[in-house]
Formats: sequence, C-alpha cells, structure tokens
Amino acid sequence: MIEDSFKDGEFLKVSIRVGFTKPGAGEHPLEPGLKLASELGFDGIELCLEPKRWDVPSAWSEDLSRRDRATIRKLAERYGLEIATLSSDWPGYYSSFCPRLRHWERGLEILKSDIELAEDLGAKAILVHFAGARGTLEQAKEMLSELAYEGERRDVRVGYESGLWTRYLGTLEDLCRIVDEVGSKYLGVYLHNWWPRSGRPPHEEIELVGDRIVCLHSSEIDLENVDYRLMLTTLKKYYDWYWVFEVELKDAKKNLELWRRLMAEYW
Repeated sequence: MIEDSFKDGEFLKVSIRVGFTKPGAGEHPLEPGLKLASELGFDGIELCLEPKRWDVPSAWSEDLSRRDRATIRKLAERYGLEIATLSSDWPGYYSSFCPRLRHWERGLEILKSDIELAEDLGAKAILVHFAGARGTLEQAKEMLSELAYEGERRDVRVGYESGLWTRYLGTLEDLCRIVDEVGSKYLGVYLHNWWPRSGRPPHEEIELVGDRIVCLHSSEIDLENVDYRLMLTTLKKYYDWYWVFEVELKDAKKNLELWRRLMAEYW
C-alpha cells in the first residue's frame, strides 16, 4: 500500500531540490546536485523539471528516454540518495503565454508525462501547480481530477503547491475541499508555508490541511518568525515523511544543520 511508504520511519527524512546543471568533465547534469546532497547527508532529493533552454541542461520529462531514466536512478543509488519527489517547475513559464486554465490542454499532457517520469524514477510524489494561470475552481477541480487519475495509474501521489494555490486560485480551504470532492488518495496538498510573507503561521496551515498533506516544503529555516516547537508538535499528528528544502545550494548546509537541531529538540 502506498500509505505504508509514507510511514516508513520514526523520524522525518530530509531532502533538497536539485535540477540539471552544467556538469564537470565526464559528469551527468544531475551529478553536481547529487554529489552535494550526498556529501551533506541528505536522505533524498526532489528533482526539478524545468523548461528546455539552449544554454543549460534541463530535466524535461518528454525528452528523457528509458535509458536516460535508468541512468538517473542508478546515479541516485550510487550516491545513496532516494529520488523521493519530483517538482514540475515549468508552469511558471507556461502560464505566461497560457494565462487561462481553459487553454491548458497541452499543459495537462506535460504534467501527466511528469507523473509518468516520477513512476519511472521511483518517486512517491510530485509537486504540481498551474502557476499564475487563472480560472474557476470547477476548472481547477476537473484538471486535478485528471491528474489524480494519472497518479493512481502510476502509484504516485499528486500534491498541489499550497502557496501558489492561495496566491492565484483560491483559499487553502478551497483546495482542501476540492481534494475531498475528488476523493482520491493520490491527490492532496503539497504544503509550502509562506509565512510571514503571506498566509498563516505553519501550525495553523498544518492543522487545516491535516492528513491531506502529500509532502512538506520549506524555504530557509526562520527561527525569528516561526514557532517550530508548535509547528512540529502539530505536524507529528498528521505526517512523518520528507521535509523538502527549497533553498540555494550554497545555503543547504546551514539549513540542514538547523533542521537537525530542530529534530533533536522537538521531534
């Protein structure tokens, strides 16, 4: 059962978002990120799927052959890392020329291809969003229902990034209601709290989302503005899988050290 894979340890695991970059001689484009994550002691990575650019390598699901996918899995295994999650990052660009959800037929095709890639790489979940595209809640629900069906086919949980949802499409309550109405265990909320820039304190959002949490995202540890004791006490009621850091690689070590302190004190 997929639920069991989200309850596989007594403590949270920790991962970091990485993507393809310009490699060194003889390296794979993912290798610099894998090497750093492994050296610092992360448990896994979140692979970022980005639009194709002429000057920088990118992980684009429709371009990665079966051989490419096998190579990526073997590389992660070599560095002792789990490819825990994927993140569809390209919609930020896509929505700039398709700003209405009614024009997202092609966008949905690519998201489904991303979910297939997640299955092939052994990932358990994927972050999706429609970036700044606007539409009705019913349109968003229909699209998420399609993605949930694809997730069920692939045994990959689909989570909508909460901060982007509340910025462009509706309230967090709206997203939770849609998840409940779709009624699939393969659809939930990819919780990324934006406090104090916007939204609510983390413990309040965690309490609202509850067991709809697919994965937990975080920017830098913010000891000044976040009550981590309260946050983690609330989180423990609903979730014990990965904490994914979305930080610059140069800041990875600092945040990992702070995260370990928080785990030792409050988990």
